[in-house]
Amino acid sequence: MPENDILQALRLNYLYAERYSFPKGWNFHESMIPYSMIRFIEKGKAIFMIDENTYQLDKNDMIYIPQGSALSCQALTDDFTFMSIRFTATFPLIDSEVWSEIFGFDTKLTCTDPQINYYFHSIIREKDSTNRGKHYTLRGYLELIVGYFISSSEAFSVKPNKHKKLKLDRKIDNRVELVLEYMLNNYKTTISIEELSKMVSLSTSSFRRLFKQHTGKSPSDFITDLKMVVAAKKILETDERISDIAYQVGIEDPNYFSRVFKKHFGVTPFSYRQLARE
Repeated sequence: MPENDILQALRLNYLYAERYSFPKGWNFHESMIPYSMIRFIEKGKAIFMIDENTYQLDKNDMIYIPQGSALSCQALTDDFTFMSIRFTATFPLIDSEVWSEIFGFDTKLTCTDPQINYYFHSIIREKDSTNRGKHYTLRGYLELIVGYFISSSEAFSVKPNKHKKLKLDRKIDNRVELVLEYMLNNYKTTISIEELSKMVSLSTSSFRRLFKQHTGKSPSDFITDLKMVVAAKKILETDERISDIAYQVGIEDPNYFSRVFKKHFGVTPFSYRQLARE
């Protein structure tokens, strides 16, 4: 089953990784998490509460903690040890379900694959490296771990043409939620600000203000970013003509597409493909 374009295009951004050990009774009091995390339990047991859900974790368990969720933890045994990776994704959606809906993540799974354990240790080792390629190495290991998480999750049942439903953080205005859902499912078409404003019964100026308040970007910039990331993925991984790729993301003028692409990535679409392959 082919994966959808958005799943393929979303890029992970590594932030930080570390190994932690705590005694029995250690508590992490409830806090909002401003990034995503995956933790791998090496020793001991603990209780993790993510929003309103409680998970008991044992050795070899992995748990995904979504960006924007409320997290609290309590160690149940001595020498509770885990490795933790913090990261974000390309699009700054502050939500608690987008990864499980689009990527197919379960929150918790058990991993006995020694290769995954090796990836975690490699990230922690490489994070202090002075190697010029460290950034790419760290992101590579992160993507391997996320790929394992997706492949191993029993809940992975997203179909390519299935309408993507986002349950956004409770602080996100439901009008913005509605518009984001529409954008994610219609990025291949021409979307006007007037159309989006009418959808949520706001003036265009009020809509722009509300959208930027909750996403950090204007509606136009968000749509353009979405189109460019999907297009860049296609340019790298296929031999399709640039004009065809532009059309697939809803831009009919190849020259305009090339100008916008260069503004985003610093090179033309053709150079982007050529440089990557050389």
